[in-house]
Amino acid sequence: MKIPPLIYNAIGRFVLFVVLETAGVLMIMNNGIVQRYRIFETIRSFQCFFWERNTAIKDYTRLKDINASLIKQNALLLKQNVLYRNCIQNSIAEGSFQGKIHNIDRNASSGTDSTTIRLDSSMVMYDYQLAKVIKNSLNTEHNYLIIDKGAKDGMSEDMGVITPIGVVGITRAVGADYTYVLSFLNNKQTISAKIGRSNIFGTLRWDHKSIYYAQLTEIPQHIKVRRGDTVFTSGYSTFYPANIPIGTAVSYRVVNGTHKQIKVRLMQNFKDLDYVIVVKHRHRHQIDSLSKFQPSYSKR
Repeated sequence: MKIPPLIYNAIGRFVLFVVLETAGVLMIMNNGIVQRYRIFETIRSFQCFFWERNTAIKDYTRLKDINASLIKQNALLLKQNVLYRNCIQNSIAEGSFQGKIHNIDRNASSGTDSTTIRLDSSMVMYDYQLAKVIKNSLNTEHNYLIIDKGAKDGMSEDMGVITPIGVVGITRAVGADYTYVLSFLNNKQTISAKIGRSNIFGTLRWDHKSIYYAQLTEIPQHIKVRRGDTVFTSGYSTFYPANIPIGTAVSYRVVNGTHKQIKVRLMQNFKDLDYVIVVKHRHRHQIDSLSKFQPSYSKR
C-alpha cells in the first residue's frame, strides 16, 4: 500500500520536530545546571505520577488475594484463641500450663499455608476449613448460601459455618464441588447462645424482620441484662465451638412473667459475606448417637 505524499510529508515533519526538540533539550541539559535540574525534576515528577498510578492499579487488582489472606489470618487467630482457651480451662490445675503454651505456639504456627487448619485433638474437637461464598440469599424467610467447597474437599451435612465475628449457618446438602448452607437468617435455624457476662444460655433465633437482629429467649427473669452485653455461642452443640461472638444486647422485655427475651444486634453483616469458615466436630456422630440413646429399664 502506497503512502499518500501528504501523509508522508506530515510524518517526516513530525519526526524532524522530535529530533530537533530532543537535540535542543540535550544542549540545554549539557550547558545549563539550573535547566538540567529543572528538566530532571519534571521528568521525575512524571515518573512518580505514573508509578503511583501503576501501584494503585496493582493494589486494586490484588484486593481479592489480600482479602483471602486476611480471612486465613483470622482463621489462624481463631484457632489460636480456641487452643489457648482450652489450655487454660483444662491444664492450669495440672501444673503444666506453661509447657502446653509452648506446644500451642508451635502447633498454631504450622500449616498456615493450608486452607484446612487442624487442631490438637487433646485439647479441641474441631477442624476449620475456609470456603468462599458464591451465592447468598437475603430476601426470603428461607435464606441460604452456596459455598465453593464440596464432598471432594471433605464437606458433609450438618457442619457449622461461621466467621470470626458470627454464626452463618449449617451445611445441609453437599455436592462434589459445592455445598448448600442453611443460613442463620432462616426461620428453621436456632442457636444455643449465652450471655457472656453471666454464662446463662438460651435459644437465639433470627427475628424474621431485619438481617441485623435476632432474639435470645428463655433467659430467666432474675438474670441481669445490660445494653451492650456480648452474646456468644454456648458450645452445647456439635455445630459450633463455644465462645464465638454473635452479637450484643440492645434491649429486652419480660415474656409471660417468667423469662426475658433479648433483642440482639448481630456482629456479622450478612451482606458482606465473602469468605466463611466451615467447622467440623471430630466426634459429632458419636455424640449425636449417644444423645439419641434411650435406655431400657428392666424390672428386678
